[in-house]
Amino acid sequence: MQGVLKWLCVANENEKVIHMKTIVITGSTRGIGFGLATEFLRLGHQVVLNGRSEMTLNEALEKLRTISDKVVGVAGNINEPEVHRQLIDKAVAIFGKVDIWINNAGIPQPHRKFIDIEANDIHALTDINIYGLMLGTKIAAEFMLKQGFGKIFNMEGFGSDGRMMDKLTLYGTSKRAVNYFTKSVSKEMEGTCVQVGILSPGMVRTDFLSLKGGERTPAEIKQFDKVYRVLAEDATVVTPFLVNGILASRKHYDRIEFLAGSRLVIRLLKLMLAR
Repeated sequence: MQGVLKWLCVANENEKVIHMKTIVITGSTRGIGFGLATEFLRLGHQVVLNGRSEMTLNEALEKLRTISDKVVGVAGNINEPEVHRQLIDKAVAIFGKVDIWINNAGIPQPHRKFIDIEANDIHALTDINIYGLMLGTKIAAEFMLKQGFGKIFNMEGFGSDGRMMDKLTLYGTSKRAVNYFTKSVSKEMEGTCVQVGILSPGMVRTDFLSLKGGERTPAEIKQFDKVYRVLAEDATVVTPFLVNGILASRKHYDRIEFLAGSRLVIRLLKLMLAR
């Protein structure tokens, strides 16, 4: 039975190699999600965007259609199961399949200690960063099991590896949960043709990391700027690396990490010298 399943997976994989891929990316109207969409389109693939509002979605579509017309979108909040189903329905109706699903949508926390964060802010963050990502994984996996192939990647962030930082407790907890959840679901998918993995972009220069002003003290801003200048990288550098890794990945569980190995060592040395 396992031999038959392996043959079917290989056959589906070979079919995918011949044809362009269809990629669904949640939270892709800006930031790294938009960067991933840009790179997939540049390579000739098909993309389904997602953003919370029709306005931001249409603005993103207009920009991306200067690269390729193989891009469509669905507006809606990823904490609603129907939005994920609409993403699949649109992908299948227009492109015929879903090869890759990327749970990228996420929001930052207010820059405060956890005890000073309002209950509605806690709910809002966990609703997107954990619940919405879990919904996307579940609904995409259900579809891909019926389809016979597919890859699901969840976006990592600060806290995934257990590191802690003052005033990042809530966000870090959500990303730690993503790490455990992704590995566990991957184990549950063993023996199927559905791959489940993690994308680890490191610190990327996007408006998500725009930490000027707000509730930050001048000292906090100065410290962040120092780290940001050394560790952060432009999305135009990070996204091609991630996209190539996603397309090449054949592991049942994979972790595609930009800031690793010699690249990380060099950045850390620079940061130590900067201090």
